[in-house]
Amino acid sequence: MFRRKWAGLPADPDFPIDLKELGYFINEDDEVRSIDNPNYYFKYFLSRNPRWNDRQRYAMNQSLQKVIWERLEGLGLKKELLPLGTADPTKPHVPIFVSGDIAHKSRVVVIFGETVQDLGVLAHRVIGGAGGITKGSMVSIVSELQKQHSSASDFRPPGIILANMGELLWLPECHRTVSNTAFIAAPMKSAVHDGRMLTPKNMVPGNENLKAHVRYIFEEVIEHFVDDHAGLDIIAIGDASDFVEQYLDLPSVWQVWNKRINCLAIVGGVYAVWDLQNEAFGEFLKKKARAYARSTEPAGIVLSGPDGNPKTSTFTQQGCPVFSSGEPYYTECTFIAAAPRILDWLQEVATTPEGEGYVNPEFQILYADPPEPDDGPDWSQCQDKKEGKDENTNFTKEASGTGAEDQKENKKPRLVAVDRDGIQEHGEADAGK
Repeated sequence: MFRRKWAGLPADPDFPIDLKELGYFINEDDEVRSIDNPNYYFKYFLSRNPRWNDRQRYAMNQSLQKVIWERLEGLGLKKELLPLGTADPTKPHVPIFVSGDIAHKSRVVVIFGETVQDLGVLAHRVIGGAGGITKGSMVSIVSELQKQHSSASDFRPPGIILANMGELLWLPECHRTVSNTAFIAAPMKSAVHDGRMLTPKNMVPGNENLKAHVRYIFEEVIEHFVDDHAGLDIIAIGDASDFVEQYLDLPSVWQVWNKRINCLAIVGGVYAVWDLQNEAFGEFLKKKARAYARSTEPAGIVLSGPDGNPKTSTFTQQGCPVFSSGEPYYTECTFIAAAPRILDWLQEVATTPEGEGYVNPEFQILYADPPEPDDGPDWSQCQDKKEGKDENTNFTKEASGTGAEDQKENKKPRLVAVDRDGIQEHGEADAGK
């Protein structure tokens, strides 16, 4: 009888979590390039075995995240571990980033990233490709926010909180949380093991799922770090907007936060207005929220008002004005493309003179999708003709025996079909009865 021991299984491939050891470097344009051939970016298809490719990408993403975190810390952000008070980094925790001087800020920007991205990452297709690390990460956003004013009378930059919507699964052997994709690509006992099993050991207390993490950010993190009188600007990217809006839509929640939230930017989200339950939160969306959608139009074009626009295929039923992000394809790139517009709007809201209160202006919606070109065939030439061949039935009227002369000569007309070899007689109409 054949028996294979565990030791006989092929070992899981191991790659160093270091850019240089992986064979890459960061060039003068802040782009990741191959050391062997600087003209090439990151090469995912290292092998025909997908496990080898995924393990290499896991190491690459971890290496890039180290660089991003170092840059965020260089901008004055501090990594905090959730649950708050976690001192032992080997215990289950979720990392987030918070401005070091956030306690003294009169305005704080809270950013909820996509649920598929690592902490600090906007789009790996930009980080590892054309554009570079700063452009494709939160480093670019934090840098621009630190150039803004907190209010019309407070010229200090706002505080910043970067939530961690993408990395909520705890890996005990790595002493860190990872995304769903990284959880599957993380080290296993062998290269042929069929994935990893998700157990309660992979959950972080208070942050077990996306809804719990959003709630923890608002009810624990903001309450702990932010001054009670500070205003909040909320940015939700992609599907994170679903969970943020669901939380704020709760009547008991909105009663607490409605006076503190200055505005809400929905970037690439598609949470439908008919899913809202709280009328008060719906009014807030109309007056102090904006959505930025994927669109082929230039960034900043107004696609719809709060009531939607039936003249466009873009989803606009979001309960707030909808603008083009300037990114036609990828949700992860919407914030990158629309960042100047979004951050300028946040600054406009923040610098509204005290006592006036910001409200969205009424937009005159003129936008409609351009008509699609008619490149199809001209079917007008395929109409039935009174004389000659009937193209729809592939029969000829003369051969069908429906003519007056044919009816006089023979009351039982002949059925004649047309095929490749010409006309073939099939007998009289009542043949075979």
